[in-house]
Amino acid sequence: MLVPWRKVHSWHCVACGRCCREYRVPLRFYEYLKLRGTGFVEERAGKFYIRKIGGICPFQHGNLCVLQGELKPTACKLYPFNVRRKGDELAEFEYEGEVFYVYVDVSTCPNVVLGKPSFMMRKLVEEAVQIYLGEKRSIDYITARGVGYEGFVKQKRYGKTARVGGARNE
Repeated sequence: MLVPWRKVHSWHCVACGRCCREYRVPLRFYEYLKLRGTGFVEERAGKFYIRKIGGICPFQHGNLCVLQGELKPTACKLYPFNVRRKGDELAEFEYEGEVFYVYVDVSTCPNVVLGKPSFMMRKLVEEAVQIYLGEKRSIDYITARGVGYEGFVKQKRYGKTARVGGARNE
């Protein structure tokens, strides 16, 4: 369920991993192109998504994501925020003279606290809009940081246990 950001007091990521298990990650076309070689993308009704294996995102390692930086899909960078061009008045957020409509997904994330928005909540919403617009690629406030794809590959290469495609690899 999406709630207008003005009804949310606060939110922070504790890296519980629920979003990776329960959220269906949509991909922008350029993200699909970057990830299609992994074999973990699918097309449904002309839209692209990360294909889950056994109900789990194949890029989830423990409770964190191995896709960081440019590889991480915009939807994942934004989660639990949803930025739109149209919406309800309570979801309005003005950024550099333009109006956006920002919602928070309360159905999957357990750390959303409803109430009057805090100062930090406003910073989170601003960062979400910047990421949505492509103005900001690095994340300061939204989502936890993962092990990184290079670390994930090194673990696999040097014989440590790592998740690959939803299975354990020793």
